[in-house]
Amino acid sequence: MTEDKPTQVRERATLWIGAAVLVGFAVLVVYMLSLLDSSETTWNRALYLFAGVEAIAFAAAGYFFGREVHRQRAESAELRARQAEQQWQQWSQRAHEAEAKGQSLSTAVRVMAEQHHELAPMAQMAQAFFPQKP
Repeated sequence: MTEDKPTQVRERATLWIGAAVLVGFAVLVVYMLSLLDSSETTWNRALYLFAGVEAIAFAAAGYFFGREVHRQRAESAELRARQAEQQWQQWSQRAHEAEAKGQSLSTAVRVMAEQHHELAPMAQMAQAFFPQKP
């Protein structure tokens, strides 16, 4: 299944933005490490900004990791759907074949019952199970 071009462009842009956010977060972590010896006011302000950027970075990381999990689940679901469709087609074909055989048997029993009247109850039962189609 191929995606259309706008979807591919949007997907690629999302990946680049997410990667940039994660790289920016890494740079911010390094910067925060350089502030370990600074004043408490500076550290608290930097920590306040760090918390906001951290939330965005974790959302980007969640997108990257969750995206792969959802893709695998979607592919697995599509595979199961294809298998179920194939199995349904096989069972449908078998049901049509069984119905055709039942129709033939019903017709044969009806013809036999016309010649041998003791088979009339069996012919009625066959007709009930497999009524004649027009």
